[in-house]
Amino acid sequence: MNRSTPPLIQQQMYTRERSGIFRSTEGYDTIARSNGLDPTFIKKTLHPFCMYDAPAQLSNVGEKDESQYPEAVHLIHTEGGQIVLGCSVYQSADFTGLRSAFFTHNYVIPAERSQELVTNYVSWLHATFARSYLLENGSELPELAELPTASAAEVQEEWNIESPAAMRSVLAKLRIDEAMFKQMLFAVMSAVANKKKVYIALDVPISQTSNIARKLLGILYASMPHAFRAQLGFLSYAKEPQSKKGIHVMFVEKGSLRQGDRTIEKDYTFDLATQRVTNVEADLAQQPYLDFAWRNLDRVERAASFYAYAELMLSDMGPTRSMSLASYHELAVLFQIEEGKHSLYEQNRIPVLQTLLDYLAPKGALQKKQQLNNLFVQLFQREYEAVKQRHIPEISVVERFKEYDQREDTFIREAFIGYLISALNHALAAQRTQEANALYALIERSNELSKPLFDKVLNGGFAGTLFMPFLHHKLQQTQTAEEAIRIVHDWTLRHNQLRSLPAYSEMAHYHLEDKLRHTPDLVKAVNDVLEQIHQLEHSQQVSTASSKQSTAHQQDHDGSTPLLLQLLYAANQFLLTELDLDHVTKQQLLQVGFLEEAAEFRAWVTRFDQRIRAKAAVMLAAYQWFSTTKPDATIFDNLSPSELDRVQKLGQRWLQQDLQSGQFDKLVLAFCQDTDEGVLEYGTMLQFIHTYAKDRETLYQFFNWSETHPSFIRARKLHPNYAAAMVTYFKRHDRDAFKSRQYRKQYFEQAGPALEPVYEKARYELSSPLARLFSKRKNVVLFSVGTAVVVIGTAAGLYASGVFGTKDVPTAVTDPTLVSPPEGTATDPSGTGSTPDSAGTDPNAGNPSSTTDPANTTEQSAIPGLSAVYAEQVKQSPADVEAENDTGNGNGADTDSDSSTTINNDTTQLVFEFESAEPCKVLAQSKPASASLLPANEQNQAQSFSITAPIASCDTAPYQVKLPLAEKLELQAGARIQIGEQTYTLSEPKQPSVE
Repeated sequence: MNRSTPPLIQQQMYTRERSGIFRSTEGYDTIARSNGLDPTFIKKTLHPFCMYDAPAQLSNVGEKDESQYPEAVHLIHTEGGQIVLGCSVYQSADFTGLRSAFFTHNYVIPAERSQELVTNYVSWLHATFARSYLLENGSELPELAELPTASAAEVQEEWNIESPAAMRSVLAKLRIDEAMFKQMLFAVMSAVANKKKVYIALDVPISQTSNIARKLLGILYASMPHAFRAQLGFLSYAKEPQSKKGIHVMFVEKGSLRQGDRTIEKDYTFDLATQRVTNVEADLAQQPYLDFAWRNLDRVERAASFYAYAELMLSDMGPTRSMSLASYHELAVLFQIEEGKHSLYEQNRIPVLQTLLDYLAPKGALQKKQQLNNLFVQLFQREYEAVKQRHIPEISVVERFKEYDQREDTFIREAFIGYLISALNHALAAQRTQEANALYALIERSNELSKPLFDKVLNGGFAGTLFMPFLHHKLQQTQTAEEAIRIVHDWTLRHNQLRSLPAYSEMAHYHLEDKLRHTPDLVKAVNDVLEQIHQLEHSQQVSTASSKQSTAHQQDHDGSTPLLLQLLYAANQFLLTELDLDHVTKQQLLQVGFLEEAAEFRAWVTRFDQRIRAKAAVMLAAYQWFSTTKPDATIFDNLSPSELDRVQKLGQRWLQQDLQSGQFDKLVLAFCQDTDEGVLEYGTMLQFIHTYAKDRETLYQFFNWSETHPSFIRARKLHPNYAAAMVTYFKRHDRDAFKSRQYRKQYFEQAGPALEPVYEKARYELSSPLARLFSKRKNVVLFSVGTAVVVIGTAAGLYASGVFGTKDVPTAVTDPTLVSPPEGTATDPSGTGSTPDSAGTDPNAGNPSSTTDPANTTEQSAIPGLSAVYAEQVKQSPADVEAENDTGNGNGADTDSDSSTTINNDTTQLVFEFESAEPCKVLAQSKPASASLLPANEQNQAQSFSITAPIASCDTAPYQVKLPLAEKLELQAGARIQIGEQTYTLSEPKQPSVE
């Protein structure tokens, strides 16, 4: 719209006429306006507020007296910043004289003049308006320099709100007490800030509604800060409550605020006739500004001073803060404290100080808001005086002073340091450790504050009382030695005075050792500390060089060793004295740096007592032992027997975890009895390998390796003790060693001349008793075989001559090739020959190396004089079963938990028949404990079963040995049974018998 310069007030009039500016027919329209008003603005902004609804209580009775109808004064703020102040009045007849109408007169105040409302609200509330207009006067209205208002004489003294006494008089006549006034003021300010609505129904005659509403609005204006005055919109009369944009407070006809009306259920309502207030839930006891406003209703000058004060303090805080009721609560408190009401500060120390800091935060606020700055300094001085009287301040209060101190253009630093030192001193003296620690933490967070404060403490002789407790607590909170070193180093750099303070050095040593003592990995922790110290030393040297300082600064002022180097030495010493050799790992010991230089290490440990020197000798020997690829026994030189025993136990513990071929050289030293002669504990060593090696192949590898090591060879043969230990090992732990073709080819057949006889001896010792019998008593065996041949020949002749019948009787036939074994194939205890693979199988796989026809009744065997082998079923009586269950299986071997012998009375036994007593007794004495049923198919696995106590009958013919099985098996003729190294093919079984 077109604007005048200087800006003038525009006018607009609206009513029902024959025609208007925007319509040529009769009806409601703008009939006159100022030229400065834009048509679009008139239609979109002004027309919606050109309205009037006659009160129900008047229209219902057909009241014609226009003076009985209240005028509706409205004030709204447009989006463009203009203020529309208007009035709508009732007209009993329009231009036709036939119907009632209304007339609206609006003033449009330019945005540039909107602030006049803030201070001249009384005049604006008494503005005068036209009640009619003649079209003959034209459609153009003049622009006004000033807003027309009523004269003082026209304002009734009773409602003169400029009079302080009149304000309370108005409220009293409206029955608005302190509580309701606070509620109403709270609701109006909240509505302005939050775009809510306030509906008020006055308990006055309807004709006085608008007049009294303006008086009450004057009181509310007087009680509101400037920012709220500049935003408030109102309507002095409406028939019904209705939401209108820009209207915050609406006065409505009495009786129109009905309970349960959902259109206003969320808004604030005040029905003065019934004294009913809704939706105002504020805790009036916690509303400092509302208290302040109520007490100042009759102190106009003091209230005006506060509003000017608040406007200044909020001028740089942003519009949101200016429109917040909370801001005025804060400022009301500050204003009263500044006036001398210090009880408000005592009750709200932290909120008050924080509020001051907030208002002083914007740039330039310290100078602009000198009142607040002075108030903050006064409050600090008040707190300082209290601390001097041994008062210990809250940490939150101290934090606010610290925040102020760290801002630009503040000048309390020296006083604040004195305040903190006094507070610390009193807190520690009173043993208020928690408060003291909180103060220390606050100080340390600010380098600008920490440096001058602790310099003053150290220079003032307070190190023992104020600094050392702080450092002790700080170091206690660290988790690692590295953290402790870092803290000590940083403090040493910041305060040179600490270099000459013995208590400081002692505390650093104490906490270093304390952290190392509780670390799970002492070696790593010490190495980390050493690396950290080297880095700190390097960075300090670089810093010194860059600042061109003398290298003399690397020494303490008294010429002593710098603290970092002292701590480095202390860490190494702690590692030496406290390392637990019973639990240290190989990897840990190999990372101990001071063991790398043996000569220097030996010289260093001479200063310690005998216990530490002995421990050092063990550590060095172990380090040299395991840090060298092929160590020799010289590393044990000069060790006492106890030291040697300790280091060997240490090495054995490490070797348990990584026993492999690459460790054989180290393994030898673990069992060395005489380092000069190279004598070893061979049996213990082999038992160790057997126990801790991942598999037995490791032991076979060791056997072959040992043949090349001097500790195992004497005159080109294995040491006798070692050879005996090997044989013992095979007999105790590895009786099946020579059954595996893979092991024979990979290890045993690769043996050299020194090792081969031992293998042969072990093989002999592991062979069956029958095989050893054959080897030792060849003449007896050959005689038995010869006799068998004669008997067989005679029987054959008689059969041919018809003496015997022709019925076939299957028998077990001894393989004639075993009667007289080929030369060089028999087992030779001296080790000159090789042992045949009699079973023709790979024991590891459990499969025969060649297929055998199950119908074939002949099988290779090393038992001379064996005439038959067959299986028979035995039916036991219940008494026999019970007796057997009570006594076990006869040879001490456990039977399977699922054995059928405890369920079924039937069992199976193998029957061996001999031609003479001698081989019968040998088998009986061998007491075999298990046997295997070999499969016909090489791809299948052999079936193992247990043998209970043998039943021998070797004194008279028939010479038999019966081997009862632990379970019942269906064994057919032709089945192959392996016992030990021997394999037998079963003959036709006999019928079951009852024993």
